[in-house]
Amino acid sequence: MPGDGTRTTIAVFTGADFAEAVRDALPALSGNGEVLVLPSSLLRTDRLAQAVRQELRRGGIDTHLVLPANPVAALIRRSPRGSGERWAEVEIRTPDRPSVTVRLPARLTRDMSIWSVTDVDRVGGTGPYVLDLVARYLHPASRFRQIATPRRADAAVDLNLAVMPSRFVVGKTLGGRAVVGLTTDAIAAELFALALADEDLSPNRSVAGPWEDRVVQRATELELGIQIPRQLAIEVVGEPLAAVQEAIGRVAGRIGVPLA
Repeated sequence: MPGDGTRTTIAVFTGADFAEAVRDALPALSGNGEVLVLPSSLLRTDRLAQAVRQELRRGGIDTHLVLPANPVAALIRRSPRGSGERWAEVEIRTPDRPSVTVRLPARLTRDMSIWSVTDVDRVGGTGPYVLDLVARYLHPASRFRQIATPRRADAAVDLNLAVMPSRFVVGKTLGGRAVVGLTTDAIAAELFALALADEDLSPNRSVAGPWEDRVVQRATELELGIQIPRQLAIEVVGEPLAAVQEAIGRVAGRIGVPLA
């Protein structure tokens, strides 16, 4: 979490499509490690995840798209290829509730770089976005218990204490252009995704602000990222079209921060 004297930045890039915007957002990448990419759409065809993976591979970085296990295959410990997902039992401890043990894919619990990728055009209005994404990767038995708990949203956010991506990529099409925001702060990414999703609502419709979302409130209770608007800055890189700049300004206004 940023301290009182520091700020988290969401760097926003635009392009004709996600591939172009991501190319500008991830310049000159290089490395020998591996990156696990988790798409909020939970789809192999996720276009933003594809653009991110393409750019990572361009820099010589191995990537793996990670999708939730097939529930039936997981329950009978089988996959279509016969290898099966390996699971790890993880204890979730929060300061205000009894600890619980859940099962998550073992590869998510190892010391590997994990990127969360959210195409708001795909998941807007339904989610998952950022803070509730890890819950979709639970073993089906653990997932059923999480869904059945009276505080479902809180239980989903609590899982970030066990698995927290190191980079968040959030994108949407605005004014016919692809807009992609990058940040290393989970709460900032969730706020940005929620505010982007509101662009699809009628201007006359009254909705709660992103900070009032229960998922965000729980994340601030656990100090998973920024706590207040003044800890966040949104910086638009380059000179987007006027309509796109105006839309990004509306998004920033919903979060309660000015454009840098």
